[in-house]
Amino acid sequence: MMIELKEYGLYLGILTVRGIYLEDPELLLRRLREEFSGLNVQALNVKNLAGFKHILVSVLTALEAINHKLNIAKNLSMEVLVRASVQRQITEAINILGVKKDICDVTFIVIGEKCEKVEDALNALIRRYDGHIDEHLLEEDRSSQIMEIYGISEEEVKAENEYSKGRWEAIKNLIAEKVALTLTL
Repeated sequence: MMIELKEYGLYLGILTVRGIYLEDPELLLRRLREEFSGLNVQALNVKNLAGFKHILVSVLTALEAINHKLNIAKNLSMEVLVRASVQRQITEAINILGVKKDICDVTFIVIGEKCEKVEDALNALIRRYDGHIDEHLLEEDRSSQIMEIYGISEEEVKAENEYSKGRWEAIKNLIAEKVALTLTL
């Protein structure tokens, strides 16, 4: 999936893969960042993501934080991770959304100024993880997991549910709100 972030002159690429084995997640990220130099690359653990909106709002919030010199991390890739985790500490953010050594589901985020470079990176990832690509995985209902990880109460869900198309949508909206509010912390 590719999106133009016109206000920022950037392109956002998102690819979700199911059930890949990661021997050394840090090495993987280092190699991806070398291979796709000039791009911001991040890999997030899908099990603690609340859908596409969670990623989009996290990227936009990270960009706003950097633009207003409110960033916590030194680069956009890490700022996205921190904002998406709704944390102030990088180590806590990694604990929540970082990929771990094992078989896991991963969302790759690629951000860059040139559409072609982001597309090339996504295509390289598609070739690398052929057979594991799952466009629907990101939107699978993980309500209980997300509520527990991000401290969302049943009362909050009930209140938001009045304005949403179901429980999972309500939870995704609440997460987007929590991410956006990290700018005010």
